[in-house]
Amino acid sequence: MDNLMARVVKKIQQRQTQFYQVVYSETHNAPEIQVLIDNANVDVMTTPLSFLRDLYQLNDHNDWVKWVMKGFEYDIQFRFEVSDEVSRFIPIKMIRDWPLLFVVDAKRPVYSLEGHVVSRGGIAQLPDQSVVVLLHNQSLTSEAADLVRSKDIQLQVRNDAECIWQK
Repeated sequence: MDNLMARVVKKIQQRQTQFYQVVYSETHNAPEIQVLIDNANVDVMTTPLSFLRDLYQLNDHNDWVKWVMKGFEYDIQFRFEVSDEVSRFIPIKMIRDWPLLFVVDAKRPVYSLEGHVVSRGGIAQLPDQSVVVLLHNQSLTSEAADLVRSKDIQLQVRNDAECIWQK
């Protein structure tokens, strides 16, 4: 019994450090469920806007959406690589509330902070070269603005929290 427990613990520990990368394609099926069983971290490369719309709307006619939703059940840490242009259309609710990380050009994680005033502390917790999505009614303190410059953080200011397909 101890041998079985040791093997199970080893498999769980191994899974936590394993990464799987997949290129999204509308013409190919989503990966098998086994990927979710074997890996705790999944990178979805070249994520198009059409897929993000389907995911946001939980379109169960899209096999990739069903696969990601199943991944949530397996506690998968998803990382979606998007272009700078696509990042401007990601719903703020997805950035803030969904268990996903969006990354622009494979290196700049996307965040959105809450509150009318974003302080130095909110910016300090973010990695250098992040992308921060702000609403037009949010402002930065002067210390936060200085830190944005020193950490090479890109700001995206949006008119409202709704995305174009919600209207």
